[in-house]
Amino acid sequence: MLKSFSVSNYKNFNHKVTLDFSNKRDYAFNEQCISRGLLNKVIIFGKNASGKSNLGFAVFDIVHTLTDNKICPELEEESNFLNADSDKKEAEFAYEFVFDNMTVAYSYRKENPLSITMEKLSIYGKTVFEYVKNKGFLTNELSLVAGENLNFDYFDDGNSVFRYIANNTQQPEKSAVRRMMDFVKRMLWFRRLHDTRYIGLPRERESITKFICEREYLADFEKFMKQIAGLRYHLEGDYDEVNNHWRILEVHDNKKLDFVSCASSGTGALYLFYYWIKHLDEVSFLWIDEFDAFYHFDLARNIICYLRDFSTVQTVFTSHNTALLSNEILRPDCYFRLAEGELKSFPDATLRELREGHNLEKMYRNGEFDHEN
Repeated sequence: MLKSFSVSNYKNFNHKVTLDFSNKRDYAFNEQCISRGLLNKVIIFGKNASGKSNLGFAVFDIVHTLTDNKICPELEEESNFLNADSDKKEAEFAYEFVFDNMTVAYSYRKENPLSITMEKLSIYGKTVFEYVKNKGFLTNELSLVAGENLNFDYFDDGNSVFRYIANNTQQPEKSAVRRMMDFVKRMLWFRRLHDTRYIGLPRERESITKFICEREYLADFEKFMKQIAGLRYHLEGDYDEVNNHWRILEVHDNKKLDFVSCASSGTGALYLFYYWIKHLDEVSFLWIDEFDAFYHFDLARNIICYLRDFSTVQTVFTSHNTALLSNEILRPDCYFRLAEGELKSFPDATLRELREGHNLEKMYRNGEFDHEN
């Protein structure tokens, strides 16, 4: 699991912002929100332009750095990569992972989306390497990761040393390098607003309709929509042999309609969500940006409760929907407020001791979590 992440001098984050999954409290309810001692389900609230999406892009910069997985244009934009109010020339990213009892700390600095200026890896608190562009290794204990025989004579300065090690050494099955690479390769970010985008999870681009029809998931999809949204559909697949094309049809009394073209924005978002949850067994870390932009608050609530029970997938949601601020859904330490470049969990954003009976939505609307503490 990801234990913590911090970023600074990136997009609208001038100063260091930290998302700490180890900052849990001793609440005796909704304990399924905790897995292996870390927060497993988190919702980040913030006003428009507070940086919710940018924080997700920052977390997923590691996917761009270490893999060839799918990314979106925001991870490649150079013009607004560094914070516009800072005179610093590098953005800094720091990750701490926990694999069983193994702690892995990985950090790097970048001057642009493609060029690393500093990179550091530590395992169990011991530095494996620290590499600085134009200077080389400040610390070199590569024998700890079976990299002592690697030839760096032709290593491209500015690339990732960690990725070079992972791609050019034989790693034991449970080595820190292999486990971290496996985690990063299985990270997934997605959203559906004016368009549909995703980052991570190496999958060939495929038609969702084809996926559902060829795997005979139509009945399961109908059941899912009824269970989670109260939507009742009678669906059937239609295959056009001439054009090698699948359609999903809504069956009505007098005619059949194309499901995708007739779907509302909310139903379309649910259609995408269904596709990704069918791949949850492949996902290590899930970030759903503005996940409820088209959902009624009851549906948004049901989505969170649905994912809450997937303990193997560490999940972050971003939202504006204050109706989700309820101890019946998650718990206070799972709710975070992002404002003015600062991220705080609700318990850290108030002097009051939060309890199960508190109305978190009312407190949020009344500015309880706006104070400096």
